[in-house]
Amino acid sequence: MIQKITNDSRLEKYTRHRIEDAGIEVEVEETLTENEYIGIKVDDYYMGLKLQGETPKAVDYIVAVDCDCDNYALYIMEFKNTRSPGEFTSSSVREKFDTAINRFMKKDFKEIFDNDRFKYKGIKLYLVTTAYRDAMKYGNYEEYVRIKKIVENKDTLRNDLYLSVKPFYFRGHLLRIQREIPPNPIIRKIH
Repeated sequence: MIQKITNDSRLEKYTRHRIEDAGIEVEVEETLTENEYIGIKVDDYYMGLKLQGETPKAVDYIVAVDCDCDNYALYIMEFKNTRSPGEFTSSSVREKFDTAINRFMKKDFKEIFDNDRFKYKGIKLYLVTTAYRDAMKYGNYEEYVRIKKIVENKDTLRNDLYLSVKPFYFRGHLLRIQREIPPNPIIRKIH
Protein backbone atom coordinates (compact mmCIF):
# COMPACT_ATOMS: atom_id res chain seq x y z
CA MET A 1 0.00 0.00 0.00
CA ILE A 2 2.78 2.45 0.90
CA GLN A 3 4.39 1.81 -2.49
CA LYS A 4 1.08 2.26 -4.34
CA ILE A 5 0.51 5.59 -2.61
CA THR A 6 4.09 6.74 -3.25
CA ASN A 7 3.91 5.75 -6.93
CA ASP A 8 0.50 7.32 -7.64
CA SER A 9 1.16 10.44 -9.71
CA ARG A 10 -2.08 12.03 -8.48
CA LEU A 11 -0.81 11.92 -4.89
CA GLU A 12 2.91 12.69 -5.22
CA LYS A 13 2.53 16.40 -4.37
CA TYR A 14 0.42 15.57 -1.32
CA THR A 15 2.45 12.93 0.52
CA ARG A 16 4.34 13.73 3.71
CA HIS A 17 6.34 12.09 6.46
CA ARG A 18 6.02 15.02 8.85
CA ILE A 19 2.39 14.97 9.96
CA GLU A 20 1.53 18.58 10.79
CA ASP A 21 -0.98 21.27 9.90
CA ALA A 22 -2.41 24.41 11.51
CA GLY A 23 0.46 24.59 14.00
CA ILE A 24 -0.26 21.06 15.25
CA GLU A 25 2.05 18.10 14.77
CA VAL A 26 1.53 14.50 15.84
CA GLU A 27 4.40 12.20 16.71
CA VAL A 28 5.58 9.30 14.62
CA GLU A 29 6.99 6.38 16.59
CA GLU A 30 10.79 6.59 16.43
CA THR A 31 11.18 3.00 15.20
CA LEU A 32 9.12 3.61 12.02
CA THR A 33 11.16 4.22 8.89
CA GLU A 34 9.91 6.39 6.05
CA ASN A 35 9.33 3.20 4.05
CA GLU A 36 6.85 2.00 6.68
CA TYR A 37 4.42 4.92 6.68
CA ILE A 38 3.16 7.74 4.50
CA GLY A 39 0.80 10.64 5.14
CA ILE A 40 -1.52 12.04 2.49
CA LYS A 41 -2.63 15.67 2.82
CA VAL A 42 -6.22 15.02 1.76
CA ASP A 43 -7.56 18.58 2.02
CA ASP A 44 -4.68 19.86 -0.12
CA TYR A 45 -5.40 17.15 -2.70
CA TYR A 46 -9.00 18.33 -3.14
CA MET A 47 -7.97 22.01 -3.22
CA GLY A 48 -5.37 21.13 -5.85
CA LEU A 49 -8.04 19.69 -8.15
CA LYS A 50 -9.49 23.19 -8.63
CA LEU A 51 -12.97 21.74 -9.08
CA GLN A 52 -15.81 23.73 -10.58
CA GLY A 53 -18.15 24.72 -7.79
CA GLU A 54 -17.44 23.92 -4.17
CA THR A 55 -14.33 22.03 -3.12
CA PRO A 56 -15.30 19.19 -0.78
CA LYS A 57 -14.35 19.63 2.86
CA ALA A 58 -11.82 16.97 3.81
CA VAL A 59 -9.66 15.92 6.75
CA ASP A 60 -6.08 17.06 6.95
CA TYR A 61 -4.42 13.62 6.79
CA ILE A 62 -4.77 9.97 6.06
CA VAL A 63 -1.67 8.14 7.29
CA ALA A 64 -1.03 4.54 6.24
CA VAL A 65 1.32 2.41 8.35
CA ASP A 66 2.70 -0.94 7.16
CA CYS A 67 2.25 -3.29 10.14
CA ASP A 68 3.45 -6.48 8.41
CA CYS A 69 2.72 -8.66 5.37
CA ASP A 70 0.02 -6.51 3.70
CA ASN A 71 -1.56 -5.61 7.06
CA TYR A 72 -1.95 -1.89 7.66
CA ALA A 73 -3.07 0.70 10.16
CA LEU A 74 -4.84 3.84 8.96
CA TYR A 75 -4.97 7.08 10.88
CA ILE A 76 -7.53 9.56 9.54
CA MET A 77 -7.01 12.92 11.22
CA GLU A 78 -8.42 16.43 11.33
CA PHE A 79 -6.37 19.10 13.13
CA LYS A 80 -8.00 22.08 14.86
CA ASN A 81 -5.80 24.68 16.54
CA THR A 82 -8.41 26.62 18.54
CA ARG A 83 -8.92 28.01 22.01
CA SER A 84 -12.23 26.26 22.66
CA PRO A 85 -14.45 23.57 21.17
CA GLY A 86 -17.00 26.25 20.32
CA GLU A 87 -14.78 27.54 17.51
CA PHE A 88 -15.75 24.65 15.21
CA THR A 89 -18.87 22.59 14.63
CA SER A 90 -19.23 18.86 14.87
CA SER A 91 -21.20 18.77 11.59
CA SER A 92 -18.25 20.36 9.77
CA VAL A 93 -15.82 17.89 11.35
CA ARG A 94 -18.08 14.97 10.45
CA GLU A 95 -18.39 16.19 6.85
CA LYS A 96 -14.59 16.13 6.51
CA PHE A 97 -14.36 12.53 7.74
CA ASP A 98 -17.25 11.55 5.48
CA THR A 99 -15.39 12.92 2.45
CA ALA A 100 -12.21 11.08 3.43
CA ILE A 101 -13.93 7.72 3.87
CA ASN A 102 -16.80 7.74 1.39
CA ARG A 103 -15.20 9.73 -1.42
CA PHE A 104 -11.39 9.58 -1.13
CA MET A 105 -11.02 5.98 0.11
CA LYS A 106 -14.13 4.32 -1.38
CA LYS A 107 -14.24 6.10 -4.76
CA ASP A 108 -11.29 8.28 -5.80
CA PHE A 109 -8.60 5.89 -4.53
CA LYS A 110 -10.54 2.66 -4.06
CA GLU A 111 -7.82 0.74 -5.93
CA ILE A 112 -5.55 1.52 -2.97
CA PHE A 113 -7.74 1.72 0.13
CA ASP A 114 -10.62 -0.59 -0.84
CA ASN A 115 -8.30 -3.23 -2.29
CA ASP A 116 -8.89 -6.70 -0.81
CA ARG A 117 -5.16 -7.40 -1.02
CA PHE A 118 -4.60 -5.02 1.88
CA LYS A 119 -5.97 -5.89 5.32
CA TYR A 120 -6.48 -3.41 8.15
CA LYS A 121 -5.33 -4.19 11.68
CA GLY A 122 -6.93 -0.94 12.75
CA ILE A 123 -8.45 2.25 11.41
CA LYS A 124 -8.49 5.24 13.76
CA LEU A 125 -10.36 8.52 13.30
CA TYR A 126 -8.98 11.44 15.30
CA LEU A 127 -9.92 15.05 15.84
CA VAL A 128 -6.60 16.42 17.12
CA THR A 129 -7.25 19.75 18.80
CA THR A 130 -5.74 22.30 21.13
CA ALA A 131 -9.26 23.33 22.22
CA TYR A 132 -8.77 21.48 25.49
CA ARG A 133 -5.63 23.22 26.70
CA ASP A 134 -6.05 21.89 30.26
CA ALA A 135 -5.99 18.35 28.85
CA MET A 136 -2.53 18.93 27.39
CA LYS A 137 -1.08 18.73 30.94
CA TYR A 138 -2.31 15.13 31.23
CA GLY A 139 -0.74 13.66 28.10
CA ASN A 140 -3.94 12.65 26.32
CA TYR A 141 -7.60 13.53 26.26
CA GLU A 142 -8.94 10.31 27.79
CA GLU A 143 -6.62 10.66 30.80
CA TYR A 144 -7.81 14.25 31.24
CA VAL A 145 -11.44 13.09 31.26
CA ARG A 146 -10.65 10.32 33.75
CA ILE A 147 -8.68 12.54 36.15
CA LYS A 148 -10.93 15.55 36.02
CA LYS A 149 -14.08 13.40 35.99
CA ILE A 150 -15.56 15.63 33.34
CA VAL A 151 -19.28 15.17 32.93
CA GLU A 152 -19.55 14.20 29.29
CA ASN A 153 -23.13 15.39 28.90
CA LYS A 154 -21.91 18.97 29.36
CA ASP A 155 -19.63 18.72 26.33
CA THR A 156 -21.87 19.20 23.30
CA LEU A 157 -19.12 18.40 20.79
CA ARG A 158 -18.55 14.99 22.39
CA ASN A 159 -22.31 14.38 22.46
CA ASP A 160 -22.69 15.30 18.81
CA LEU A 161 -19.78 13.13 17.71
CA TYR A 162 -20.43 10.08 19.88
CA LEU A 163 -24.11 9.92 20.67
CA SER A 164 -26.21 11.51 17.96
CA VAL A 165 -24.12 10.76 14.90
CA LYS A 166 -24.01 7.29 13.44
CA PRO A 167 -20.53 5.81 13.11
CA PHE A 168 -18.68 5.37 9.84
CA TYR A 169 -18.16 1.93 8.33
CA PHE A 170 -15.24 0.86 6.15
CA ARG A 171 -14.00 -2.61 5.22
CA GLY A 172 -15.58 -4.36 8.20
CA HIS A 173 -14.58 -1.69 10.71
CA LEU A 174 -17.10 0.39 12.66
CA LEU A 175 -15.40 3.75 13.16
CA ARG A 176 -16.02 6.59 15.60
CA ILE A 177 -14.23 9.91 15.79
CA GLN A 178 -12.04 10.20 18.89
CA ARG A 179 -10.64 13.41 20.29
CA GLU A 180 -6.97 13.75 21.09
CA ILE A 181 -4.51 16.47 21.98
CA PRO A 182 -1.14 17.03 20.29
CA PRO A 183 1.39 15.43 20.03
CA ASN A 184 -1.02 12.47 20.23
CA PRO A 185 -1.99 10.24 18.58
CA ILE A 186 1.41 8.69 18.03
CA ILE A 187 1.59 7.17 14.56
CA ARG A 188 2.66 3.56 15.10
CA LYS A 189 2.20 0.01 13.98
CA ILE A 190 -0.79 -1.83 15.40
CA HIS A 191 0.04 -5.39 16.44
